[in-house]
Amino acid sequence: MNKIININWKLISISLKEVYKQQNLLYYFEKDEIYLKNAFYIIEKLWYEQLDSIDNLQIVMISESPLFGKIHKYIYNINTRPSSFFYFQDLEAFPNYDCSIQQPMDIKEQKKIMLKEFSKNGFLILDIFPFALNQKDTIINYRKMHVNLYRKLLKITVETYLIPKLNLCFNKSNKQVHFLYRYKRLFKKTGNHFENILEQSLFKKVDYKIDTINGVNMSLDRDKLTDFLK
Repeated sequence: MNKIININWKLISISLKEVYKQQNLLYYFEKDEIYLKNAFYIIEKLWYEQLDSIDNLQIVMISESPLFGKIHKYIYNINTRPSSFFYFQDLEAFPNYDCSIQQPMDIKEQKKIMLKEFSKNGFLILDIFPFALNQKDTIINYRKMHVNLYRKLLKITVETYLIPKLNLCFNKSNKQVHFLYRYKRLFKKTGNHFENILEQSLFKKVDYKIDTINGVNMSLDRDKLTDFLK
C-alpha cells in the first residue's frame, strides 16, 4: 500500500505544483505541500483500511475532502469527533442497526462502532479530491476557490487519484452501487464531472445510480439512506 501511495503522491504533487505556479502562488507551495503530503498519507492509509473491511460495497457517499488540519479531522480517524457530516445517530439509517445501543461518551468508541456499521452495510465515503485544503493550513481552500481553479484541480486528479479509487470500489461491489452526494452544493459545483469520470472507470459496465443525500440544513437524510440500503 505504501508503494501505491508514494507513486500517486509524486504524480499528483507534480500537477499541483504546476497549478500553484499558474496561479502565482508558487511561493506557498513548499509549505503547503509538507502539510498536504502528510495529510494524504494518513488519509489514504485509513481509507484503504476501511475499504478492505468491506465485503460487498453498496453505497459510496461522495464528499469533497477532509478538513483534516492539526487535529487530523477525518471520518475514518477514530480520534476525531463525529460531525454533521455523519453523526453517531445517523447510524439509525442502517436497516439492521440496533437502535438500543447507547452513544458512548468516549469518541474512539463512537467511531469504532460507526466504522464497524459502515463495513457491515457496505457503506464507503469517497472524497473527490486528494488535497486536504482548508483555510488555516493552505493558501487556497475549496470554499473560497475560484471556479476555474476548482475545475483545474478536478481535472489534474482524475487519472492518478479518482479513477484508480473508483476501480477499487468496483472490485469490492456487487456491480449495483448507489453513488450519493453528501451535499447538494457539491453536486452543483462539480456539474457532471463525477458522472463523466464514472464512465471512464470500470463502472461504465454496470447500471449504477446517482443521487444526493443531504437533509435539512447540514443534516443527512436518514430516510433516504435507508431506502437505498433496502
